[in-house]
Amino acid sequence: MKATEGLYKLIGAKRVNANPSETGLHKSDQHTLLIGIKGSGEVEAKGYLSALRPCDVLLLLPGTLWRLLVKDQQSLEYCYFTFDVYSENDQYTLQRGELEAGIYPPIPWPEAAQRACTICSGWQAGEWERMESTIRFQELLLHLWRPVKNGIVKDNASAGAISQSKTYIDTHFRHSLTREKLARMTGMSVAHYSRLFKKQVGQSPMEYLNAVRIQNAGDLLLRSEITLREAANRVGYQDEFYFSRKFKAATGIPPTVYVKKQRMSTQIASIAHPYTSHLLALGLTPYAALVNPSYGPVSGLNNVISLGHDQPDIDSLVQARPELIISFEQSDYAEPDKAALFPHIAPTCTVPFKGDWREHFQMIARAVNRLEIAQQWLAGYEVLAERLRTRVREKIGDRKVAVAQYEKGSFRLFGSRNLGTVLYNDLQLSRPRQLMNVEHSVLLTPEQLTECSIDHLILFTSCDALQRTAIHRSLASQVAWKDLKAVQKGHIYEIGDSSRYSCYTSLAHDLFLRRSSELLMSQMSR
Repeated sequence: MKATEGLYKLIGAKRVNANPSETGLHKSDQHTLLIGIKGSGEVEAKGYLSALRPCDVLLLLPGTLWRLLVKDQQSLEYCYFTFDVYSENDQYTLQRGELEAGIYPPIPWPEAAQRACTICSGWQAGEWERMESTIRFQELLLHLWRPVKNGIVKDNASAGAISQSKTYIDTHFRHSLTREKLARMTGMSVAHYSRLFKKQVGQSPMEYLNAVRIQNAGDLLLRSEITLREAANRVGYQDEFYFSRKFKAATGIPPTVYVKKQRMSTQIASIAHPYTSHLLALGLTPYAALVNPSYGPVSGLNNVISLGHDQPDIDSLVQARPELIISFEQSDYAEPDKAALFPHIAPTCTVPFKGDWREHFQMIARAVNRLEIAQQWLAGYEVLAERLRTRVREKIGDRKVAVAQYEKGSFRLFGSRNLGTVLYNDLQLSRPRQLMNVEHSVLLTPEQLTECSIDHLILFTSCDALQRTAIHRSLASQVAWKDLKAVQKGHIYEIGDSSRYSCYTSLAHDLFLRRSSELLMSQMSR
């Protein structure tokens, strides 16, 4: 059924906060419309995986199986609509039908989030508000099917589909992709899709796919020791010689020469706080970097070009003209579209957020030609960890140890990553039962903290002396705090601000390994 032939009835409207644990399959007998509000996630449907971000609109046809995926430490808020479509038959009676095609990948529409939230709010209110929401929903569909600007009908839906098809290539370049498959996802003919893609992107779909593969192959070769054949296979090429020819055609030099050249770069821009710390541990001061006293060491960054505090400023990065960029993955930045520009500014070493900090350290070391220094540093760290582990375990045995950040009346206990990895992996200390399956952290009330049966607690409070004093007084007056086993035994170790220790990186872990061992070996609370 064509969109213009349908009569639409809104069945349900709700605003949803998704979390990383929600990975179950969904299926509706109605048409389903998803509209991103905040955060980011991915939707898996029809065998494809595509990003869902603020103002993205995704239509799934009845009976479609789909799954929502949200990365750890991220969140996604979206509006979820279900609706039926009816049409008149020859006898002028209504019959339930189905639209010709869904929207997949999602299309971006700047007004979508605000309109969707308004509809959801009204749907949850009174009967008149619900009626108004039904009308607003039909208006939303009208604008979605037929956006109009200055009286001229614009094919924004097609433009959005091309944009999302480009994004799909960015994230699925490793797979076998053809013009036919990509066109089918957008609901266009191959010729129409290819023509619109080249007009909007500046390259044909296959030219763009090859460019993305070459870019990612250079990144992969830079941070690892894999062979050309492995690199070719990982980015979607079956023939390493064909890959080498394509690589040279795109960059002007063979892949092996490219890697040697980039690893000798001296003007390095770090746009991820943890990776700046890794560079400093390798004896390298970045040429340009994010600079924020709240994240890791900044003492060695006095003379670097500042690229911002928390998020990179693209203009500053362009003006810095770095030879090599060290970054997170594109999706780990608040503005992924801007992060997509990094490889166009300079060759980029992309270090994934997931994984062990040691892996990150060695990836960066390879990219800057300092792998031997990294291995020596890690060897020294392991020797130190083993020596301190023996001493600390001799003193406290299997007693439960935890590290927490005090936050406005609650306690954020750290799990197996970040601060916890030092206590539970490097020092091999025992953790409370409640932290067994916690990777990053969990926020607990004082009463919940008491239930954890903690024998030794390392506590971060504040860098401000007056605030620390106020926190101490507040805790001392609370019954739940007094009932905590670590308090009763005098095993509370308060060390003020956590910023020097909490970054998931080499220097921060070395510092916390030494400091936590010193505290646990002491004879009294601090």
